[in-house]
Amino acid sequence: MPIPIRSCIACRKPTDWHELLRVVLIEDQVTPDPNRIKSGRGAWLHRNCFDLAQERRSFQRAFRTDKPLRIESLESFIKGN
Repeated sequence: MPIPIRSCIACRKPTDWHELLRVVLIEDQVTPDPNRIKSGRGAWLHRNCFDLAQERRSFQRAFRTDKPLRIESLESFIKGN
């Protein structure tokens, strides 16, 4: 069975999905989904691409919104792990 490939929303490099962190949008909060089980539209991110994703507004693009998104919980998850 082939391994699913996903692309990082920041660097856009296709990668084995086990190497990426899934994030979901809950209301206006970008939330980490390390177990890949939360419902809703998901996006995939290399942990070391977090700053690049912020610079490029990758979260707004991935979740198809122009509204400001809160990323504090994602940032603390990434910086803490």
